[in-house]
Amino acid sequence: MQEPEIDNGRLNDVSTEGADGLSLPDLSDLMQAGGAGEGADHQIDPEFPTTQAALEQAWSEYAACDRRAAEAGFAATDAGRAAMAEMDRIQHRIRDLETGLAARSAGNLAELRLKIAMLSLDGALRPEFEAGVLADAMRLLAARERG
Repeated sequence: MQEPEIDNGRLNDVSTEGADGLSLPDLSDLMQAGGAGEGADHQIDPEFPTTQAALEQAWSEYAACDRRAAEAGFAATDAGRAAMAEMDRIQHRIRDLETGLAARSAGNLAELRLKIAMLSLDGALRPEFEAGVLADAMRLLAARERG
């Protein structure tokens, strides 16, 4: 499966091989037009923005540690090594947040879009999260088709 690109909340160039009849146009329609439960029931579970804020904070802390490590000469100094150790700790926190987010099902299109945005890098959904996002999209599409 090739990496899907995220473009304004739509999945493009997604291979749906083995997706039980789900086609790219179906996914595109879901992402563009809305999924089941949208309307009065499309509120975002507070866990999604909470995770988003935690990820943003962690990445900000990581960047600050990276600057400190660079200024201190990375592994050449005690201060650099300490900053690098802190970066490692933060990276584990980021991984835990992303893993938790990936395991959490999107209950509606708004949550799915937010989940995709948080699990993407440089505009592309990261490969390790493709299957879970596709499963969420398929579940939302099936619910929409049921009415």
